[in-house]
Amino acid sequence: MTRHKLNNIFKRTKIEYFNTFDRKEFLLLILKGILIGIVAGTIGSAFRYIIHWGNEYRHEYMASATIEQIIIWTGMMMILGWCCHWLLRWAPLSGGSGIPQIEGEMKGIFNMKPFPTLVSKFFGGAFTGIVGFSVGREGPSVQLGGATGKLLSKWFGSSLREERILTSAGAAAGLTAAFSAPVSGAIFVFEEVHKSFYPKLIIPTFSATIASNLITSLVFGLTPSLGFTVMESIPIEYFSTLLLLGVSVGFFGIIFNRMIVGFKSLYDIMKISRGWKISLTFLGVTLLGLDSQLLLGGGNDVVTMMVEHQQTLQLLLYIVIGKIILTSICYGNGAQGGIFLPMVVIGSAVGALIHGILVEVHMLPNAFGSSFIICGMAGMLAASMRTPLLSILLVLEMTDSFHSIYQVGTVAIIAYLTAEFMKELPIYDNLLYRMSQGIVGVEEEQTFFQTRLAVVCPYAGKMLKDIEMPRGSMIVSIDRGGQAMVPVATTVLECGDELYVSCTKGKLKDVKEFFSQ
Repeated sequence: MTRHKLNNIFKRTKIEYFNTFDRKEFLLLILKGILIGIVAGTIGSAFRYIIHWGNEYRHEYMASATIEQIIIWTGMMMILGWCCHWLLRWAPLSGGSGIPQIEGEMKGIFNMKPFPTLVSKFFGGAFTGIVGFSVGREGPSVQLGGATGKLLSKWFGSSLREERILTSAGAAAGLTAAFSAPVSGAIFVFEEVHKSFYPKLIIPTFSATIASNLITSLVFGLTPSLGFTVMESIPIEYFSTLLLLGVSVGFFGIIFNRMIVGFKSLYDIMKISRGWKISLTFLGVTLLGLDSQLLLGGGNDVVTMMVEHQQTLQLLLYIVIGKIILTSICYGNGAQGGIFLPMVVIGSAVGALIHGILVEVHMLPNAFGSSFIICGMAGMLAASMRTPLLSILLVLEMTDSFHSIYQVGTVAIIAYLTAEFMKELPIYDNLLYRMSQGIVGVEEEQTFFQTRLAVVCPYAGKMLKDIEMPRGSMIVSIDRGGQAMVPVATTVLECGDELYVSCTKGKLKDVKEFFSQ
């Protein structure tokens, strides 16, 4: 064989996918992702530590407080409520969970001011954690990470496209810091925030989550964030009980979503200022804590209690109903705090409740309580958020129970289908829709995004001239098999095409939804 033929055999093909990359730009993007992961992981770990410290301090203080100390504590909590209000006046987008805000940022609906949002979310979230709001640290951690990513992207002088990638990477790093779950942190961005995958998002995001997890591990160690691992597996002869659990937790997910939105609407029509709404909620939570601390805080300790000791059916039902109502009240007033961890706690209590009922009617031996608890967590997240992949991976990472994937996955999918069948809106999409109503004056500057045509895309096989895209949008480039194409009117779209779409910033949300059908 001649040298010429050998050279042809080993010659690098011109359609190799990575030939289209600007290697220097891509390497810089990875390095920026790592830096954002380190900073966001540090901030997220500090936030997580303060929330934990606040819960411990409140428990110890209230356990031995005198009447005078309780009065002083109550007054201080009401002052902290007003502090949350003042922080929200400074950074209006820092209220609530933070996840809808990050999604709105990606869709061009919001333009978050990163530094005020970062400060307001950190201290406001710490204040709601100290008083014992039934809210989680995870949604705020996502926004803290996203604000960090956007702040550093301004410092880097990034383009709008790179700014969104780095903001997303920061959001993933924030969730990683909250749960010590780097894979789930990245999947959260892909499945919940962008609802798509492409290399220039995937690589920097994973770089950020790995860097964030390194920081988190140095602070909290390598123990799973929930502090336990489930070893038993449910035998296949009890598979029908998993179906029952999936349907049950799916319905509780629907109830939770409607309660959150309902109390949010109730607070909106109250004829008092937001400061009084938050401050009076602080007062109510403080008074509730005088009787019991069971429902207060995010609820990590409640999950541990249910895993370690079997509870009565009455107590489990109290936890489920009480946690749904209290979380809806605490979230509805608009103060800083998320609903991610309360969803996990409610799901675990539903799992324990269904397990207890099945044991009582002799449909299940009393040996799979922990399995039902983690299955309930995944089912609740899948039903409420409509992100089954994230729900499964997050629960497995939080408990280091990857050998339970069959049972956790089964319940998550059934719960997901239950909510889909009932046509319940995903909670964060619903909250984003409510937040975006009435927003005017969205910038008309031109932007663009990437998307990949799915196998079931209705536009595959059609010429561009036959596709009625939203006004003001245009496909400027198509990447097909690693080769860039300039589209013309007669270009036929194919499954797997990666599209580069240009549109005005105000139409970004509509255009993304158009191509996600």
